[in-house]
Amino acid sequence: MTFQTLDYIIAIAEERSISRAADRLLISQPALSRQLKRLEDRLDAKLFVREHNEMRLTDAGKIYVNGARSIQNIHEHALDDIRKLSQSGRRQITFIYNNILLPDFSMDILPEFRKLHPHTLISTIDGNATIAKDYLSNGMADLAVAATGEAAHSMLEFIPLREEELMLALPESHPAIPDFLQNGVDLSQLSAFPFILNQHNSFFRSLEHNILSSLPYAPDILCEISDIHASANMVANNKGAAFLPRSVSSQVSGCQLFSLRTPVTFQIVIAYPKSNILTGPVRDLILLLLKNAEQQNR
Repeated sequence: MTFQTLDYIIAIAEERSISRAADRLLISQPALSRQLKRLEDRLDAKLFVREHNEMRLTDAGKIYVNGARSIQNIHEHALDDIRKLSQSGRRQITFIYNNILLPDFSMDILPEFRKLHPHTLISTIDGNATIAKDYLSNGMADLAVAATGEAAHSMLEFIPLREEELMLALPESHPAIPDFLQNGVDLSQLSAFPFILNQHNSFFRSLEHNILSSLPYAPDILCEISDIHASANMVANNKGAAFLPRSVSSQVSGCQLFSLRTPVTFQIVIAYPKSNILTGPVRDLILLLLKNAEQQNR
């Protein structure tokens, strides 16, 4: 995925026409059609349908466009921060992380960093692994803490922080809990209960797909959501089941978390571009992240 691809799909959605979108983007209509087909083939989903000579978004298309606009907003905020930095003359580190995977950052890590580098600004972006890798690979961020199943990446350096487990979360009142506590998780008992999943194309969604694809029934998907805290709150309010990182258990109430019969694990890593020469402030931030992880693992 590139920012150009996001622009293409948003233009088609807003113009409701490939020809009008192509005129707006100053490219040929066949070239834009090829870009759309290539993306739909990669997603294995149709983003548009033609109705009354107009291109209308499918459900998958709506999800993609909403996500694309969110990414564009993050990009614009990042560019605005860069402009402000240039005007102020201060140094800046752009750091991407998900608060639920790094809950101690603002309270513990950031104050320690400011003691070491009071004139370096850390601009934070709340983003998932997909956003982190895209920003790092395109030179728009310096550092990230993200979830991954990869041991290595062609463009990024990974430093392991900790291993995490993806667990089944049920509301505390769910009738299957006593049996799960005694005999382990049997997902076949949840055929009548909806699931709250992560957004399409996210790292966690790929793990969820692997878990659910082995079921003998088609699971009922209540919604897709990128906010892990929101998913946990929906579970606690008996809206459905979800798959949450083990670390969430200490941050939410009203949920019962279970290991799956075949545990699903992944790595939380510090990531940065291999091409970058690490500055002193970036190295110190990495050391503080590692120190915090070591303290949490004791």
